[in-house]
Amino acid sequence: MQFLEWNDTYNIGVKEIDNQHRGLFDIISKLFTSRMVEPDGKYFFLTLNKFAEYAQVHFSTEERYMQEAQYPKFEEHQREHNLFIAQVLQYVREVQNKKPDIENKTLVFLKEWYLAHILGTDRDLEIFFKTKGFK
Repeated sequence: MQFLEWNDTYNIGVKEIDNQHRGLFDIISKLFTSRMVEPDGKYFFLTLNKFAEYAQVHFSTEERYMQEAQYPKFEEHQREHNLFIAQVLQYVREVQNKKPDIENKTLVFLKEWYLAHILGTDRDLEIFFKTKGFK
C-alpha cells in the first residue's frame, strides 16, 4: 500500500529541483511506511527531522533559482516555504512529545501540502522557468 504514488507531473523541468522534489516525496513515503513497521514512533520522529532538514535545503535551492531568474512572486513563494517549515517543526515537537494521533495528522498535512504546493504554486514557477530557459 502506498501513501503517495510518484508521477512525472511533480516535475517542473529543472533537474536539480525535480530531484529534490523526488527526495521529499521519498521521505514522506518512508514516514508512512515507518508507521506500519515501528509502532513506537522513534523512526517516524527521526525521519520527520530528516524531512525538515531536507525541505530547508530544497527551499534554499528553489529560492536561489528564483532569485537568479528574478521571479516576480519570490517573496510570496518564500513566505509559503517559511510557513511550511514552521508547521513541520511544530509537528516535530508534537511527535517528540507523543501527542495523540499526531503521526496521522502529520502525514495528512505533508501529503496535502506537497500536492498543493507542487501542483499549484510550483506550476507558476515551472512556467516562469521555461520562459527563462532553465533546465
